[in-house]
Amino acid sequence: MANRRQSKVADGAQRVVAKIWEIRRVLVLVFAYLFLFVWLFAEGRDADIRPSEILAIPNDPLWERPDSEHWFGTTGDGADLFELTRIAMATTVAISVVISGLGVGLTFLYVMMFSFDPGERRFTLLKRIGRVIRLLPAFLAPVILAGGAGGGMLVTGLTLIVLIAFHLAPTVAKWFEEGEGGQGIQAGYVLGLTRSEIVTNRVVPVVLRRLIGVFACLIPIITLVEMSLSFLGFAGDRLSCGDLVAHGQDVIIEAPWMAVAPGILATAVVVILSLLGWFSSTALKTGRLPRWI
Repeated sequence: MANRRQSKVADGAQRVVAKIWEIRRVLVLVFAYLFLFVWLFAEGRDADIRPSEILAIPNDPLWERPDSEHWFGTTGDGADLFELTRIAMATTVAISVVISGLGVGLTFLYVMMFSFDPGERRFTLLKRIGRVIRLLPAFLAPVILAGGAGGGMLVTGLTLIVLIAFHLAPTVAKWFEEGEGGQGIQAGYVLGLTRSEIVTNRVVPVVLRRLIGVFACLIPIITLVEMSLSFLGFAGDRLSCGDLVAHGQDVIIEAPWMAVAPGILATAVVVILSLLGWFSSTALKTGRLPRWI
């Protein structure tokens, strides 16, 4: 009996199914992130809320204890605390995603400035700068606090982006060196490929894949940093989970849920983001990350 060749459509479908099965773990993580972000950024109350206005305690407070209608209770003006916490957490996560993404992007551009240097010790200067920069957080802390104290999230964000870039650069440079030392890369040199072609087509895609895992791991870290600054009062007049907990401490006797409930939700979200980041780095084979991550 003669063998029948598969049609192009069937062959293409098999390849698609095989590829989906190969990246199944990544797809599960993508759906998990989508579910979390859709919940955080779902439509609700206007996100442009000033804590000084909505968290002010009137002479006759209208707050209520947590119940089936208001899971986290209400504030002094009767606003649903769960909805406010969700909006605050969405703002914090959005800021964290932007800062982490820009920090990872700046790291990649910074390392690429040295990667095409033909010298074998092209990353030496970069690594020396990285060792010096490790001392800078102590000096840049006042800059971060000064930016937050005036409500200037731009100054705070830019400072964090620079710190991320300089701290990650030595690790990413090491990935470039490891990528250029593989057997497949050496075979490329034998076949006559130029170093620029090998770096661009072979090394860069692997580094970018690993950087996605780093980005996922950075989000919960920057989220904690943002909440810590807002808790200390350095976030300006904008709604944040840290600010909600700080305001709740002022009425911890009269309405303890004002401080406890936002802290519980913030902890849950950070734990979920941390687990997703860990699973993402594992699925993308990011490898060993810097200690501070």
